[in-house]
Amino acid sequence: MWNICWTRTGTSDIKAGKPAPKGEERVLDWHLYLHLMKFPLIVAPIMAAVCSLLSVFVVLRRMAMISEAVAHASLGGLALSLLLGYGWGFADSYWGQELIAGVFCITTGLLIGLFSRGREVTVDSAIGIFLVASVALGVLMLYIRRDLPGPNKMPLEPEAVLFGSINSVAAADAWLISILAALVFVVVLGMLPSFIYTTMDEEMARVHGVKTWLIHLLLLVMVSSIIAVAARMVGTLMINAMIILPGATARLVSRRFGGVMIISLVVGVLGVTAALLASIAVAVANVPFVRSAPTGPILVLTLFLIFLAIWFIRRVRLFFHRRQKGRLAAAQAEHV
Repeated sequence: MWNICWTRTGTSDIKAGKPAPKGEERVLDWHLYLHLMKFPLIVAPIMAAVCSLLSVFVVLRRMAMISEAVAHASLGGLALSLLLGYGWGFADSYWGQELIAGVFCITTGLLIGLFSRGREVTVDSAIGIFLVASVALGVLMLYIRRDLPGPNKMPLEPEAVLFGSINSVAAADAWLISILAALVFVVVLGMLPSFIYTTMDEEMARVHGVKTWLIHLLLLVMVSSIIAVAARMVGTLMINAMIILPGATARLVSRRFGGVMIISLVVGVLGVTAALLASIAVAVANVPFVRSAPTGPILVLTLFLIFLAIWFIRRVRLFFHRRQKGRLAAAQAEHV
């Protein structure tokens, strides 16, 4: 979260990182906080929207574990970019890190799809193999990079890799996630009938001439790309929840494909935006113990609580519906 203070010398000291004189610091007010957090407030709803859109297909096609493996592979991709950045200037830049992490995640997703297509390796086995391999490789490279000699210190701590840092989002992140989200929406909405047909009945779609292999490939590439970009903001341990929870929540509310898609978008965007504003409010109020907590877990827990609340309401409604149905059946039996 954010632990920034406002001094009498003005906001220039904040940007310069100068500490406030003892006894003169106080928590930033809402206006200044929202100004400083303008890029996270722009990126978070866009990221939530594209994750929620893909969540519908991931949940309905039962690809949750594949996205989980790719999410863990993002740890390996980011670790590889940090390791290469020790001696290669481009790999140490923002775009170099995003490119290397993206290629690593996409390659992992495609390899899982390739291995699971044959009869030698089952889908769950392929997922498990690449999940543990990418995590092991990522952890190993992180510690190798941390222990390398010289003044070029590792720019990220392992904790930041695991839990993300959405408050450090800059203009480059906003542009990247916006362009990627626009491409995903164009592809999905432009080929929506094929995506829906393949999701609902892949065998029948193949019989009717739909290139199901292309739909599967596009879905793997899009999910892997979004995870590679968003993992830096939410964390490699948290990003998969944003790919799963909106679609799973929407499926509890509606059984129609259009309804599931709309509800997933609403739940994802509103949930993530509300969680981000709540985390800013906690920082503004200077709440003890949680003011320095990372924002990624707060986003995920908010989506989880929404899912839990809707699940509970649905179970209660189902209970009373069955109870009323039983009473009607009993009343009809008495009349007979």
